[in-house]
Amino acid sequence: MKTAIIGGDKRMLYAAKAFYDSGADVAIAGFDDLQSLCDIRVMPVKDALDWADCSVLPIRPLADHCLNCPYSAEKYHIERFAVDNGAKPIFCGNAKSLSPYLHAPLYDYAAREDFAIKNAVLTAEGAIDLLFRCYEDSVYGAKILILGYGRIGKVLARELTALGADVTVAARKLCDQIWIQNAGMKAIDYSFKELYDYSVIINTVPAKIINATVIDTLRDDVFVIDLASKPGGVDFERARERDLTCIHALGLPGKIAPKAAGRIIKETIIHMIKEENGGKENSGLCDDRLLLHL
Repeated sequence: MKTAIIGGDKRMLYAAKAFYDSGADVAIAGFDDLQSLCDIRVMPVKDALDWADCSVLPIRPLADHCLNCPYSAEKYHIERFAVDNGAKPIFCGNAKSLSPYLHAPLYDYAAREDFAIKNAVLTAEGAIDLLFRCYEDSVYGAKILILGYGRIGKVLARELTALGADVTVAARKLCDQIWIQNAGMKAIDYSFKELYDYSVIINTVPAKIINATVIDTLRDDVFVIDLASKPGGVDFERARERDLTCIHALGLPGKIAPKAAGRIIKETIIHMIKEENGGKENSGLCDDRLLLHL
């Protein structure tokens, strides 16, 4: 199966390499300055679409109604992409952003639980890396508050506790609070009565949890990491007024572990192809009989 990897950041280059290593016939597009990558073809977007049987786009496939190709000067509008791609299958994240424009089969790898769990581990690893690089005190013994006990919160809580931090986790559900306590950590709800004692706060909740009122209760030397997607869960304007250290850490997997992030994209897509083809061990990447709806 001829696969075009189009746009995105460094993790997409590693995804292309992972596909190539698995035996796929791969082309890369949307990277103007890229001369070569192993023996993988480097093409303009239009040529790659004409050549390929399917396309792989980034987790966020669009930017201002164009393909998300930050390393290309060419602006490839989504309506042009829809025409040039035709009915060929597309693997991407955030497929709902593309669905109004396309009639091609869309497969959203980022919506899958297996992808989300693996990506959460990389995000947590990136947050811990930020702590070690930018927090000017010891993580060991630090009083750390984690907001949210979803995939990322679970990994963060476990890893920071293992590093010797004094971890508290805020969770809405009583059952989550019980699980947190059973894991040896403190659990609170979102009433936020006493936050002054925390030297580090890490938000994973995609809602304005740390609003202006909460900001005003924090200590002057607090270190805040917001992992929530835009617009984030922190009132950054109020935080700037108070001169607090607040980092909106977006896209950490692609920044701190692009090789692993690219490999996860490839592994997830192969699982999707296997499921589409009745669970066959052969992923179908090199076998025309096992292609998706072509």
